[in-house]
Amino acid sequence: MKNFKSLFTILFTLSLTFLASSCTVQFEVRASEHLLFQDDFESYQVGDFPSGGGWEMIFSGAGSQYQVIVDSVSVSPTKSFQLLGQSNWACDAVKRFNTDYPIIGYEAQVMVEDINVVDLPIGRVGFWSRAAPNIGRFYALVDFCGDGTIVAGGQDLKNYTVNTWYKIRVILDKETRLYSVWIDDVLLLEDHVLNIDPSNIEALGLASEMFGSYKAYFDDVKVFSFYEANPKLMLEPNSGIAATTLVGSGFLPNSKISVTWNGTAIHAVPNPLISDVYGHFTGIITVLNQTVSGSYIVRVVDEMGNEAKATFEVVTMNSNSSLEDNSTISSNNLELESTNLDDVTAVEPTNFPNPELISVNVGDEPVQEAEMKSMTTLSSLVLVAFAVFALIVIYKQTTPTKPKSLG
Repeated sequence: MKNFKSLFTILFTLSLTFLASSCTVQFEVRASEHLLFQDDFESYQVGDFPSGGGWEMIFSGAGSQYQVIVDSVSVSPTKSFQLLGQSNWACDAVKRFNTDYPIIGYEAQVMVEDINVVDLPIGRVGFWSRAAPNIGRFYALVDFCGDGTIVAGGQDLKNYTVNTWYKIRVILDKETRLYSVWIDDVLLLEDHVLNIDPSNIEALGLASEMFGSYKAYFDDVKVFSFYEANPKLMLEPNSGIAATTLVGSGFLPNSKISVTWNGTAIHAVPNPLISDVYGHFTGIITVLNQTVSGSYIVRVVDEMGNEAKATFEVVTMNSNSSLEDNSTISSNNLELESTNLDDVTAVEPTNFPNPELISVNVGDEPVQEAEMKSMTTLSSLVLVAFAVFALIVIYKQTTPTKPKSLG
């Protein structure tokens, strides 16, 4: 009985191992950022407003002479952007960007120089749009308030110290209207619901607010789209001699896609090949080695270095000659079948081709290969069924039988 159980245990283990090895799939997903713009304010002259970098002064606050680049404070290396509002009139400076991707984010280093006792914003950063001629609307904003707290989503996230830099990072999903906030790389607000429609976002906004006259400083600002990188490539078809279609997914959105054939750069149609806002693309390439049969590697790479590979099998005319020979054999067989039965019985069996030597192509896959794959799948299923049967038998053998009632 012990030998019986051991045999079934071995067969069960082998069947599961075989099935696992035939069904192994690998996944690699990683988060990536696509930079839309960044600015450390080092390229501007001290005392100037950074209009040369695309920044716009929407509201002038205490006066345009105060909304300037300074070198008295900074994070890196020597300059930052100063804004100064005044009572009843804020200063909003914005930089526009454009992306169709639904997940966007921003980062900024922020510092304020003074605190009063009023629980109202002094400096702020967030996504921005023009709501009305004299109103700017902020989305997913972070406020440095006069009572010494950093506030987002109506919640006090952290106390701050004057004349100290704080790194603010926000990621917003415009489709779900959820955003999260990090301060100095610590997540302090997660998946908070934005109660206004973010579809009108057109810029990043920096501000010194209108509830006093306090300077706010900004440095190392950037805006990015955020996506899950899972690059994949399919070739349709994956064998032939003329051309194939590239079908890609999981790449950087709105990115130029480079294509190589066995390491040689090759153009696709359309040219350039660009991924859409979701990181998908479709293109056609011409087979380079049309006269040399074999396997060739097609590799695609986006602008962030995300890549995927697939194999294309070149099938030359010579490799199809067996198909023509088999067609001739089949024709001969048909002619043979149409003859008189007396003539057929007189034919020696050796005149018929050996069925094992006939390989008829179905699409791009030989019948023999397809049958081998089917047999492999069938064998794995038989092994699994056999393993299940083994478990049932072992269970029956190890479960005590209930004694019959004596009356």
